[in-house]
Amino acid sequence: MPLQLLKLLLLLLLLRCLKAESPQCFHFTWIGPYDNKSNIAKESCDARVGDFNEIPCEMPLVVTPNDTVPDVKALWKNETLNREHYLCQMSPGYSCVKYSYIFKGGIQNITYMCAKVNNSNGCYRETQATGMQVEACVCTSKLGLIPCNSSPTALSRPILGLAMALLSVFIAVK
Repeated sequence: MPLQLLKLLLLLLLLRCLKAESPQCFHFTWIGPYDNKSNIAKESCDARVGDFNEIPCEMPLVVTPNDTVPDVKALWKNETLNREHYLCQMSPGYSCVKYSYIFKGGIQNITYMCAKVNNSNGCYRETQATGMQVEACVCTSKLGLIPCNSSPTALSRPILGLAMALLSVFIAVK
């Protein structure tokens, strides 16, 4: 009986690790320091970007209580929050991108998105004449793991590999 229970637990673990249809990317814009946080629901990317079409912006717009960069690890782990609202499926030919504006060492805003890009994985930084730095980091997410346009975590992959190995052993023994 304990062997059957262990097999069931391993199968449930595998299903939980593989529940996403395709790899995901974070998909939202943190607008940076923002005084009137109660007005964020009335804001839109069109209103914020205006005629500057080259500035990426993805809905939803996000603010944080203390104006710090969003904790995307906490967002990923928070199962009570509708995190699907902040994610996009990484379609074939697309990558995850984290696009940041940095001024005097401080991050002014960040847009997380799925995008078709011409560059390979890595970060690219450009300094403008105003001193503003624009950084684009491109990566490819893995199925079942936290989107790569955040700080990566390696916890799910070893668990998935271990569960598959143990399940194979139990099937072979039977």
